[in-house]
Amino acid sequence: MSTNLQFIKSASATGATSISVTDCFTSNYDVYAITLSGFENSSGSPSQLSLRFIDNSDSPITNAQYDTAVLNGRSDSSFVEYNNTNQTDSEFFGQVDYPPESTSAYLNIFNPNSTSSYTFFNVQTSSAVSGVLYGYKGIGVLTETTEVTGIQFLGHTTYTFDEGVVSVYGVK
Repeated sequence: MSTNLQFIKSASATGATSISVTDCFTSNYDVYAITLSGFENSSGSPSQLSLRFIDNSDSPITNAQYDTAVLNGRSDSSFVEYNNTNQTDSEFFGQVDYPPESTSAYLNIFNPNSTSSYTFFNVQTSSAVSGVLYGYKGIGVLTETTEVTGIQFLGHTTYTFDEGVVSVYGVK
């Protein structure tokens, strides 16, 4: 895989409970790179960051067909493993805390626009929560053959993003 990134779209989250980037996955690319930077929440307590894919009618896919496996390395304790199947979102790939702590991530999305294969992703996240550093590395899949045209990020428990930017790139 070459490393030529073609910028497609970005979105900012300020005072929102989720951030969606629609109409960013097309048949022009098989692989996409996504960056999340500076995510903070205003709830006063940290929460897991989750994702959902968006279908071609701009609706989040909420069927219980997300499988995720994540390894969480913490600076204050041992590693923790999360494995979830048949969920309505893909969770446990990062925590978002209130300022001045923040979360950033890098994802690769594979075959989102195909109706003949599943949509896969891998993710690497760095978070700071109450002075503890977290490093997440995970993989996931949407186990249905839906045409995916966008992506949504949200807290697994409801909170409001104070800050955060999502950028989507096609990989050539």
